[in-house]
Amino acid sequence: MKNNELREKITEFMAGGIFAFAVFSVTSALIFAVSADSPSGFFSALTAASAKLSLADTQESSQDDASDASDADLPNIPTVPQGEDSDFSKLSDKLMGLIQPQSWGIEEAPEETEEPEDQNEEHPGELPYPTEFDSDGGQIIRKTYSYDESSTFVTLPGGGMLRNSTDIDTEYLLEQASIKPYLSIETDGSPQVLIMHTHTTECYEPYPRDSYDSEFSSRTTDLTKSIVAVGEEIAAQLEAAGIGVIHDQTVHDYPKYTGAYDRSCERVEELLQEYPSIKVVIDIHRDAIESDGVRYAPVCEVDSQTAAQVMIICGCMNVPQYRYNLRFASQLQSKLESDYPGFTRPILFAERNYNQELTPASVLIEMGSSSNSLGEALYSGRLLGMSLAELLLEYEE
Repeated sequence: MKNNELREKITEFMAGGIFAFAVFSVTSALIFAVSADSPSGFFSALTAASAKLSLADTQESSQDDASDASDADLPNIPTVPQGEDSDFSKLSDKLMGLIQPQSWGIEEAPEETEEPEDQNEEHPGELPYPTEFDSDGGQIIRKTYSYDESSTFVTLPGGGMLRNSTDIDTEYLLEQASIKPYLSIETDGSPQVLIMHTHTTECYEPYPRDSYDSEFSSRTTDLTKSIVAVGEEIAAQLEAAGIGVIHDQTVHDYPKYTGAYDRSCERVEELLQEYPSIKVVIDIHRDAIESDGVRYAPVCEVDSQTAAQVMIICGCMNVPQYRYNLRFASQLQSKLESDYPGFTRPILFAERNYNQELTPASVLIEMGSSSNSLGEALYSGRLLGMSLAELLLEYEE
């Protein structure tokens, strides 16, 4: 009798385990299916995840093996571990992104989602910048963002702060941030910097406002009013300092928004092939900060003039040499804070990609938010351009 009871309990236990495994398998398959663009994409994603999971042990190396002795040989740098996130969890994040809005809470960082702004992505015609604005959409609050040190927000060795939103050890990131970037700038007229805009139609309020127009999408194909105009300010300062710059104004997010990062990646690869002298790639954006219908404009005062606060973003997902980008970003962050205290929000170090695997000095910079005025963003572009030029000249050959 006891043997029979034991046999029944074992059978029940095994049945429960099989059921749990089946639920997990179906859930995982659904996550893959939703995040894939097609059936072929689904099976490709599944294969890639399986391969990565099976090779996790062989790919894992200690953080100490990323020594500077191998810095000069960039293609052969070992990958620094990026935490225990599996492809399943990353695809889960992508699935959750499908239901998240395109603005973020007050203390939340932007994730630069690839989601369309409406169900009909193929917008006919242009997106002109409005000539008149209503004030029916809600309040705009102008706020200077500042942060205290915590386990997430830490002070960089050279000044400024970093927000670590990954599982990578923060002390390791601070160690990397203290290392001088592997960078060599030439002032012979050849292009050294590429400025581009994945979300090219992002734009701003026409002037400082206390409320916003609910019908204004904060996007326009008028590049003199969009984020492209801010890129022009940055490029002008680099050129004035004798640093060669390409400011690419290709529109990647209109008429179709989804896939903008894929399109901008192709364009950057084309330009890197055409201009192999390029050392630095900067993707210039503007943020969008909203909570409970209230929008926020990050601002600060520089020389008695209002500027839009800026935020540098570094991704580490599928960016094997992310620490090089982090080193460059940290140097720029510290330079900006030294030149204009309060000008920056902390660097966001996140499990994102942003095409930052393309060069060892690739960063994304948010120039204020959609609720800043265009004038504030243009002023910030000039300030950033001047500091960036001074920083790059420190690496002149």
